[in-house]
Amino acid sequence: MLKYFASIPIVLTLLASLYGGFTYINKLTNQIDDSTKEIMMLRKDIENIHQIYSDKTSRNANNYTEAKQNLTQEMANFSAWIGRIEGVVNALRDGSYKMASQAEVQALEELVRNNSDAVRQFKYDIKEIERVASGGY
Repeated sequence: MLKYFASIPIVLTLLASLYGGFTYINKLTNQIDDSTKEIMMLRKDIENIHQIYSDKTSRNANNYTEAKQNLTQEMANFSAWIGRIEGVVNALRDGSYKMASQAEVQALEELVRNNSDAVRQFKYDIKEIERVASGGY
């Protein structure tokens, strides 16, 4: 009966690590989906900037100053979007480091399993020594 109680922390640890891993992967997938949508929006915005620039520069010289101001404003907005992309890239990079941590957790779980097997074998060896010491077969 005690041997079953000894395995409860191991089972709980495994369940907690699996839950944490699934939660982390789900959040990372959502972040990647959001980043993909943001990149698609940025591509459309770049096309719009190009269209605005083409329209403005094709007009006469009186509209040149206005086009230059609009382009400067759009480029400032584009710079802000690039900053957001950098933030997303940094988040994804940090996520990849966390995935490495997940591999370390899996290695530790393997060590726990091996140690529990060794402890179990040690228990059987002690019973065998007791049996031999008591003159049993």
